[in-house]
Amino acid sequence: MQGYEVRTANNGARALEAMETSLPDLILLDIMMPGMNGYEVCKRLKADERTRDVPVLFISALGATKDKLNAFAAGGVDYIVKPFQNDEVKVRVKVHLALRNAQEKLEEKNVQLEQVNNDLIREVAERKRTEEALRLHAARLKTQRELHQSVLAARSSETIAMAAIGRIRQLTPCQRAAVIMIGENGLIQTLAAESSGEIRPISVNIYRELFDDFSLSDGRVRGSDDLTSLPRRSSMQQALYAAGVRSYILVPLLVQGEPVGALHLEANYPSAFTHNHITIAAEIAVSLEMAIRQAKLYEQAQRERQRADELLLNILPASIADDLKETGKTTPQIFENVTVCFSDIVGFTLISSQHEPEFVIGELNEMFTAFDNIMESNQCERIKTTGDAYLAVCGMPEENEDHAYNIVQSAIEMIEYLKARGERSKVKWQMRIGVHSGSVVGGVVGIKKYIYDVFGDTINTASRMESYSESMRVNVSEVTHRFVKDKFRFTERDTIKVKGKGKMRMYFVDG
Repeated sequence: MQGYEVRTANNGARALEAMETSLPDLILLDIMMPGMNGYEVCKRLKADERTRDVPVLFISALGATKDKLNAFAAGGVDYIVKPFQNDEVKVRVKVHLALRNAQEKLEEKNVQLEQVNNDLIREVAERKRTEEALRLHAARLKTQRELHQSVLAARSSETIAMAAIGRIRQLTPCQRAAVIMIGENGLIQTLAAESSGEIRPISVNIYRELFDDFSLSDGRVRGSDDLTSLPRRSSMQQALYAAGVRSYILVPLLVQGEPVGALHLEANYPSAFTHNHITIAAEIAVSLEMAIRQAKLYEQAQRERQRADELLLNILPASIADDLKETGKTTPQIFENVTVCFSDIVGFTLISSQHEPEFVIGELNEMFTAFDNIMESNQCERIKTTGDAYLAVCGMPEENEDHAYNIVQSAIEMIEYLKARGERSKVKWQMRIGVHSGSVVGGVVGIKKYIYDVFGDTINTASRMESYSESMRVNVSEVTHRFVKDKFRFTERDTIKVKGKGKMRMYFVDG
């Protein structure tokens, strides 16, 4: 991976041996490995005090929920299913390295805070004050550890916000705590809130002035020790006072230096919050900022993953795409009972030479989109388009005993669509359609650019049926005719000598 130093090990035992010589910043771990599987390797890493804090990201072709649960139970922090997008992996690696770095900085800060606390303890004469300082500091450290673990596991900022609110109400004398956020649409919303009931409910809109009247980007903690003694109150302060609030503190939440919200603590008596309480609120706000950043990165990665899945479904049948995502590969298959529709636009070369390329492409896109909808509504699958040719099948990759009926019905609807479209369009497009039934081979072709294609004599015969069809007619083979002769009206044609096939009997579909 560009920008990172990467070491590899081809099995679990060697991976554990490598930890003895040099400790990595992050581990990408497969599940299915010789000797020792990824779950066992992860458990051993987490059991070792020296390696337990190194984040482990599982990358595996196993996509079942139980596999993911096993990975997280073993101590993994993330799970990526093959095939994966390189950008997605890079984003996740970047996220967890950033979280690891933040954790180390937080631990370093904790060490510094602990040193300061020890200095204070030596200076405090009274045992009761000393014990209280130790209790408060231990609670803060516990809160930081719990919140940091919540950040690593959280997939939404709401989850971490609720955890933060619960802890801060245990460590401060507030009667109400809330996390206020401003959305991308500019609306103010309460991400999480908890109240003991002494303070009356407050509309979230009163916090609008926080984002309108002054900037929170400096990160400075704001508040009031006593709203009663203020000579003048802002509209927000007046609303708080009317609800029973007498003192409050507000800690801005910043993401990349931009204010995205605030942590708000309220009490129903003056001077409720000490310097220690403000410090606790500021530390918890840091964890909230981390959670918001992680949630945004996770949502971005999810959107990228969704776009990749949608792209895969655009070029592969759903069942084939699922196999490829779960196992990383797909095997060519023979499908015995399939009906193939092959169509071609009449006079396409001449028409396209008379119009601008943008117009021609737009027309093809509109027609082929309509054909795709027709095929989907009749349980058929479009395989590919080549220029003005359109190839679709029914009976694969999922079996369908009505494969011949569905394809013929789709072909009729395609002709009807072109007739209706011709009444309102600049160009009166016409096409020939050929249909044949038989066996085909289907499989994914290519590695970097996947294409699902079909092969076999059935495809060639369907192409011949199209070649010997007529404009705006559906021409079916004798084999297909036997499947659907009682379901549609046909006109039998004279026996026709077909190149490479000999004499063949064909039928026009009349409806």
